Amino acid sequence: MNAGRPSSKEAPADEGRRRFVSWLWRIPVLAALGGGAWAGWRFYSVHYGRLPANPFPEFTDFEEQEVAGIDEFPDAWAAREFTYAHLPVLALRVPEPLPGGVSAGDVHLVAFSRICTHQGCPVELSRDPEAVAFAFNYRSDQPALVCHCHLSVFSPSRGGAAVSGPAREPLPRVRLELDGRRVFATGVERAA
Repeated sequence: MNAGRPSSKEAPADEGRRRFVSWLWRIPVLAALGGGAWAGWRFYSVHYGRLPANPFPEFTDFEEQEVAGIDEFPDAWAAREFTYAHLPVLALRVPEPLPGGVSAGDVHLVAFSRICTHQGCPVELSRDPEAVAFAFNYRSDQPALVCHCHLSVFSPSRGGAAVSGPAREPLPRVRLELDGRRVFATGVERAA
């Protein structure tokens, strides 16, 4: 008999199985399309979906707590860390008055939560704009608040708004008030 040819007595091919196998090639194509759509959405949300800092912040009141004397902020970008309402906070002197901050003559102070709005890592003040440009790929002529976990950058001059990295929401501000030459924390910004 013929060794390489099928016998006429063999069962016909299963058409259902053939249709299923012919559909299998679509799975990786659909997965690639889904992954591309997700990457496009992430690109848009990270680069264009950032929320600006509220120009009229609203605060939840907490017990008044002394932060420092106004003389402890001798020049621009002088900072003081403290804990307020179980929140690590950074108070700093900025060159211009900002909403949610306090001013006394030419001294303008503002305070921000030190908890990154992306994944909750600690945020630190980097006074060297060149170091921020090199390490975080964000160029500015002013110091910035940076998160080393996922490389988010927040601009104190823009009310703590996220300006680079995966964070989309601004850092919550802590309301500051003056009593003579002493600075007090009195509330935490509500989420928008």
